[in-house]
Amino acid sequence: MVDVPLRHSDGKGRRQDPPKRRRSRWGRPLAVFAIVAVAIVVLGLIARTTIDVYRARLTLTGLTDDPTPVALTVAGESLLIPANMIRSADTRRGGDADRVDLALHWPTLAGYSDAFAAAFKDGSPDAPIVYATIAPRDTALDATARLDQVYSRYFVGGPLAAPAGLTGRRLSDDSGYTGEIVYFLPDGPRPFVARCPSESTTEMPATCLRDINFGENLSLLYRFNRDLLGEWRTLETGFHDLTERIRAAD
Repeated sequence: MVDVPLRHSDGKGRRQDPPKRRRSRWGRPLAVFAIVAVAIVVLGLIARTTIDVYRARLTLTGLTDDPTPVALTVAGESLLIPANMIRSADTRRGGDADRVDLALHWPTLAGYSDAFAAAFKDGSPDAPIVYATIAPRDTALDATARLDQVYSRYFVGGPLAAPAGLTGRRLSDDSGYTGEIVYFLPDGPRPFVARCPSESTTEMPATCLRDINFGENLSLLYRFNRDLLGEWRTLETGFHDLTERIRAAD
């Protein structure tokens, strides 16, 4: 075994400390740069993970192609909803439910089937799927009623261009809807009204919300890609027809 001294000799019997390593003036900046680079990579991975989770939620699994109506009771009201529209297997068992979540093919507003399987399994932002939730009504005001009684009080700026006869108005920061726009039909006794984010990305689309009251105690909230605003008449007619079809006869 070779005995390696911790200090070197100068050849005259005197031991000499090893020369001190000079610290480069670039050492600290390079270390900082490395830390920043790692942080950027980590943030990128977090963002990527967030997007992947979002897409995974859009990719629907566990659905059935069975269109047999399921008897459900929500807020004391009887409903008959095709099983292939209902997202949750537990809800498809029937009986009392706090809420019912639906996934519907666009533009047919039909439930899952082999013919539309690719659409339901598509997790991309522009997948042709519209989501809806039926729940007990917690307010007498649906989206249409809120236009005059709530939203109009917080409009800022001028009207914004919108498709298919609609008008857009931005909501102020103190409205509680920062960064959102209300799109509505200016005329009519029961105008179409939906609230949408003003911004979107290629990964995270702007999802609009509209709720309508139906029955005695129920509300249906549907969510759709902002790119479908131009099809608002088809959306409106389709969901009103749906609420009529799923109400069980007394």
